[in-house]
Amino acid sequence: MRADLALCAHLAALAPGPAPFTLAAEEELLAGYDGPELAVVRCRTCGACGWLERLEGAARPGLRVFALAAIREADVALYLRDRARGSCDAGRARAELDALAASAGPFERLLALAAGELRIAASAALAPGPVPPARAALAQLGLEETRGG
Repeated sequence: MRADLALCAHLAALAPGPAPFTLAAEEELLAGYDGPELAVVRCRTCGACGWLERLEGAARPGLRVFALAAIREADVALYLRDRARGSCDAGRARAELDALAASAGPFERLLALAAGELRIAASAALAPGPVPPARAALAQLGLEETRGG
């Protein structure tokens, strides 16, 4: 983790509504099943990159909970270039993805995205330290799952 990185002002101030970022290219969806799990996002206003990581654990139906950190464009470009070159080493792809993740800054935001859309349902600043599991993140986002009887 690079402690000297911070999200651009636009991504640091996420609010409910249409996401102010894009998944700029399909190759920047780094891992996913039923939506993104790891992705590089790009700010629609200034083009700054962000590292979007889906949190493990149960979330509310229709919502996916993520943490967001800054990442440098140069690190993303290096990763994409190396991945495009390919390798016969089966472990190399995972090592390169791990290196990209390590080049991100600390997670700064929690956000809940509507499943299948780039629409923010809720967002909150994330205190330095470990990222909470999805269920605790829902509480921090004010989206606690209600239990019916």
